[in-house]
Amino acid sequence: MVKSTRFDDVDHDVGYEYRGYNYGIQNEKDVFLIRTYDDEPGQATVVHPTTMSKNDNLRKLVEFLQSELGVSKICLYKGDLGRYAEIDLDSLVFCSV
Repeated sequence: MVKSTRFDDVDHDVGYEYRGYNYGIQNEKDVFLIRTYDDEPGQATVVHPTTMSKNDNLRKLVEFLQSELGVSKICLYKGDLGRYAEIDLDSLVFCSV
């Protein structure tokens, strides 16, 4: 893990409140940006790269997030949906939506 930073993005006038942590994780040449939210314990979202579902190091990243952050749910960007979706942690494919 390269770095961890707290974020509190709040704008009550617009109606949103996001709080949690951003993580920078490096594995050899790959750098991954991960986000966790306080109101979604046990879940991590891989923000970058958005093509993570095709990355050869996805298995290593999943194992790292499970052991270091204790997550049981991981979301990746799913281009055909245009949003983030959960993956199955064993098969590494997107769960049915």
